[in-house]
Amino acid sequence: MDTRWFKGCKTKAEREERKKELMSYRNAFDALREMIEGDFEEAPPDYNNPSWSHKQADVNGANRKLKQILKLMEIK
Repeated sequence: MDTRWFKGCKTKAEREERKKELMSYRNAFDALREMIEGDFEEAPPDYNNPSWSHKQADVNGANRKLKQILKLMEIK
């Protein structure tokens, strides 16, 4: 579980309470994970288009952010 979930928790009791709260969202996180996984894009290079590298960079950046969100949603 990413430690950023516990930002602002000063005591162990607060961290445990936050962890219980997050665990209660597990079903919602699982459903959201399925939706996000369907949002990944593929952009095969189109070398005939002079701006293909910009489009590829945009797709790569978007996919990188989706991966970061999925990693945050790994609640264990």
